[in-house]
Amino acid sequence: MPRSAAHATLCVPARVAQLDRASVFGTDGWGFESLRARLSPPPIHADAAGARRACIAAVEEALRATPDRDLARAVERLSDLYTTGRGALAAEQADAAHLAAKCEYFLASDAPKVGLALDECAARHPAFRRLGAARALRVVDLGAGVGATSVGFLAWLHGACAAANTAPPAVELVAIELGAPAARAYERAVRAAAAHAGVELSLRVECRDFRSAAVPDCDLALCQTAINELLVGERHSSATIDLVAGWAARAPLVVIEPALRVTTRALMALRDAVIARGAAHPVAPCLHAAPCPMLAREGDWCHEARRIEPTPRVAAIDAIVGRRDERALFAFLATAPGAAAPRSEAAARFVRLVTDPLGSRGKTERLVCRDDGALRLMRLLDREVRPENRGFLDLERGGIVSIVPIPDNDRIGPEVRVRETADASEPTP
Repeated sequence: MPRSAAHATLCVPARVAQLDRASVFGTDGWGFESLRARLSPPPIHADAAGARRACIAAVEEALRATPDRDLARAVERLSDLYTTGRGALAAEQADAAHLAAKCEYFLASDAPKVGLALDECAARHPAFRRLGAARALRVVDLGAGVGATSVGFLAWLHGACAAANTAPPAVELVAIELGAPAARAYERAVRAAAAHAGVELSLRVECRDFRSAAVPDCDLALCQTAINELLVGERHSSATIDLVAGWAARAPLVVIEPALRVTTRALMALRDAVIARGAAHPVAPCLHAAPCPMLAREGDWCHEARRIEPTPRVAAIDAIVGRRDERALFAFLATAPGAAAPRSEAAARFVRLVTDPLGSRGKTERLVCRDDGALRLMRLLDREVRPENRGFLDLERGGIVSIVPIPDNDRIGPEVRVRETADASEPTP
């Protein structure tokens, strides 16, 4: 691809009522000219989750090109590289089968993670809460890859608007991606998502290293599975800390990483370093701004395991490769610029479930991260399980729960009420 603006083509869906050419965005590398599509309203889904899944499935179908069994082999190889052979990733980045696996499987597998993270952020902070009700948004996708993050955002926005029965806002997407093949795949995926969601989209794709890109004024900055590429051993360098701290100071930020021990613990330490700079505060998953208590033990890492319904092709490939865990596994960090709003005394009853249930004879234990930054091992005896406290056993890892009254001895008795909540939030100004 020459280092000049390249005109992108747009497949016009039946719902498009009008096209008008937007401005050409200048970049230091090459980029795509944006076409703005004005779309008629999309079909309304009964629930946000169904609308999001339908949007991602539409992209999945638009990108279908590889026979299932060939794709399954590519997915298995790339999965092995991600988990146990990361040193060979760079040498195989240009492999055509890897690009197919990213476009036709991992995009639809990773996109829902964005919505899961944004759900929590919107429930807990006004800067994220405003996204679903805005008339126009500018979003920056750093290390955009083939489009999983931007597709996930557009699907989340589609779900939020479908649930509220409102028209979607106009969206300007600025994507930073160094690899030209991935950048071209990104544009196709994102346009398919916007067409399904009925979003008026302006798109700028810049082919450059995201470390060299200044984040413009925006409503949201996103970065998924890119920061781990900057690891030095098992830690992030001071240059990476400076980079992410700069993003966090400028805009609401969500960073999503693989739920592996090394990548997650590095993200936890990065979180502490960014918050220590003082220009931003944590929104999620943390209930506090104290140093991460799970860094104390090498065997601990804070990640999510959320049950979702996979898209049809992801489910088909999972069946071929024998993947049985349908949970979305990821670690994330969300921040907002400035200092956190004062927390109410009632916040002391909130905890985050940071492990799955740990069953042992006669009781169930779970590690919880409290609002005061303490990591505690709480327990519920089998004989004291009641409908009011059963959530301690049943709720998913990563869930925020209210425990009333909060026990001093970490034992959840029959009189204790355990409820999942999204209301551990900062007040809206």
